Amino acid sequence: MAKSLRLMLIGGMAISVLCGVSGLSHTTMAAGKKTPYKEIEVSDGGTITGSVTFDGDVPEVKILRIDKDEQTCGHDNKQSEQLVINEGSKGIQYAVVSLVDIPAGKKAEATAAVLDQKECVFVPHVLAVSAGSSVDLLNSDDVMHNLHSWSIRNPAFNEGVSGGGKLTKKFDIPEIVKITCDVHKWMSAFIKVEPNPYFAVTDENGRFKIENVPAGSYKIAAWQEKLGKKKSEVVVKPNEETVVDFVYEKK
Repeated sequence: MAKSLRLMLIGGMAISVLCGVSGLSHTTMAAGKKTPYKEIEVSDGGTITGSVTFDGDVPEVKILRIDKDEQTCGHDNKQSEQLVINEGSKGIQYAVVSLVDIPAGKKAEATAAVLDQKECVFVPHVLAVSAGSSVDLLNSDDVMHNLHSWSIRNPAFNEGVSGGGKLTKKFDIPEIVKITCDVHKWMSAFIKVEPNPYFAVTDENGRFKIENVPAGSYKIAAWQEKLGKKKSEVVVKPNEETVVDFVYEKK
């Protein structure tokens, strides 16, 4: 059975327990300098799994007031997905976990990224893609939506999409892009554009998995829309699983 390293990050402090880890290979990174990502053939890669959880009482969910196009959007108010916490596991959904400044690794897979609009809600609320990816921005509703991006490095857009329509946009530069709808003010989503393919969005239990990582020592970060970013370090061994748990506390 593959041995693992478990690391827990609480309140900005990293606590780690290493089991049988020796002879680790390291990736040297120049302090404060980002290294361009290089695609290589990865053999005997390791896996990083873990969770992003909340420590403390679950905050009250923000309610979004629906006041337009109720036949399509619904007659009841909606719950905000700004901070989605599982009542049982305290896992946080829609957090993005990613490796920072990894110099080389697997090729980014050309997958069809989709951000849809259904019943006047963006689905999914958070989407993560590799830089250079195109995203199909769909409108599955029968009413007009207006897609408005809030970006700094990628070209911004503000365009209407009719019911059943599609708008495709390319995101070449890493950054966090907020997407809103000017017609329905309660709608919002995020596209996190990553510089490498080593990232994952947490599921409904706050779990994530990042696969086929070259052996080495890396920085790893979790980002959550409301709670911000946490960083730590992780050591990956060939063909082994490393567990990293991020814990957010109430601000």
